Amino acid sequence: MKAFFYRLISQLLIVSMMTLPFSTQASLIGTDVVIAGAQSQADRDKVRDFVARADVQDQLVTLGLNPDTAKDRVKALTDEEVQQLAGKIDTLPAGADGGLGIVIVALLVVILLLVMKR
Repeated sequence: MKAFFYRLISQLLIVSMMTLPFSTQASLIGTDVVIAGAQSQADRDKVRDFVARADVQDQLVTLGLNPDTAKDRVKALTDEEVQQLAGKIDTLPAGADGGLGIVIVALLVVILLLVMKR
């Protein structure tokens, strides 16, 4: 019985070694890849937080866009579009209520509408 068990186990190991691939590969990733991914996520969070602000949502409703739809459209943006919007958000004056905020929101709406037409 013991010999039968050893033979069965050895045959199963032989079959599994012949059928299962040994193509496991590990490699290092560059720091620039990690930083680019983190920066992309930070930009996306910045745009999502901007759209979630109450004053921006009021402006979106004024322009005829549902805030939930705007959030969905932000999720659909490409990384390049998110990077452009995040750069424009960074250039906004802090605490000021000039006409630039309305222009940025209008630009955001236009970009979101263009993305939805694709």
